[in-house]
Amino acid sequence: MQDVAFEAGVSSATVSRVLAGLKAGTSEATALHVLQTARQLGYVVNSVAASLRKEKTYSVGLILADIANPFFAGLARGVEDILRPEGFSILLANTDNKVEEETRLLRLMMEKQVDAVIMSSSASTNDHIVSAMAHGLKVILVDSEIKDTAVDTIVVDNRQGAQNAIDYLIRQGHENIAIVTGSLQASFDQERLAGYYDAFSAQGLTVPEHLIFSSDSTYEGGRRAVKSLLQNNRDISAFFITNNLMTMGTITELVEQGFIIPDDFSLVGFDDMEWYSIFKPAITAIRQPIYQLGRIAAERLLKTLSADIPPSPERIVLNTELLLRNSVASRPVHPDTSPQEKK
Repeated sequence: MQDVAFEAGVSSATVSRVLAGLKAGTSEATALHVLQTARQLGYVVNSVAASLRKEKTYSVGLILADIANPFFAGLARGVEDILRPEGFSILLANTDNKVEEETRLLRLMMEKQVDAVIMSSSASTNDHIVSAMAHGLKVILVDSEIKDTAVDTIVVDNRQGAQNAIDYLIRQGHENIAIVTGSLQASFDQERLAGYYDAFSAQGLTVPEHLIFSSDSTYEGGRRAVKSLLQNNRDISAFFITNNLMTMGTITELVEQGFIIPDDFSLVGFDDMEWYSIFKPAITAIRQPIYQLGRIAAERLLKTLSADIPPSPERIVLNTELLLRNSVASRPVHPDTSPQEKK
């Protein structure tokens, strides 16, 4: 900074004010001259030193369950589009749906002295989050929620979304509907399974408990789930898959086994992907407002950071949408043969 001041013929205080964006007491011509001189000399602001003076790092941790999942790319974009114009840097981290990794990453974010963390948690308990908050870390939950945790939480109505999907399948004549869920540790998996039960109850039908399968929320997890369900059950007419990676695995497994969607099995996925509408057949799915989840989480974070007194935590719930395409076929309530028997 002293070099810039000497070269520009101004005081170090003037350089400091200009580089900090403070215009008071400095003409536009002088400010422009200082900025040009700084660029010519290759001056780079020491953001660490600046953050120590201001007690604010302008950095935010974004802890996601699985960055390989396109869902989280859309969520991250929503967060970035709000925070980047405000001068924040984002530290992206991946947990692989492991609670112990969430705990480690929260500690790491505290060491990095981030101003706050936006997190998609796979946990069912809040000990690690409460501990981080006790050390002064501001936390916002997005996509998932944990009971008795006093933080802003932004989620979709997973239960109603799942019920809408199963209601639609039942109205199309399907009663033997298999559901493939994640590990049932995270709130969204629990809520989507609850919606499955709600739909059968609302129609006065018995839930086919033998067609409920929990797997890891990955492409391979979807393949394994479908393979096991088909080996052990002859009565399945439709699949409801509760996340996009497992939906991709399900479709792959069905196709490789020689089945045709929806002639042999109808299918509805939770999460909509761009390619669902051009796939043959186009996939019926529950769409989440993914981008909006990220934007709202970031907006709540900014509100929290700018307030002298932190606002009371809010639980914000967004609606889902059932997109009807071509992966569901109507069928008789009591078909004569199963798809496996036809094969």
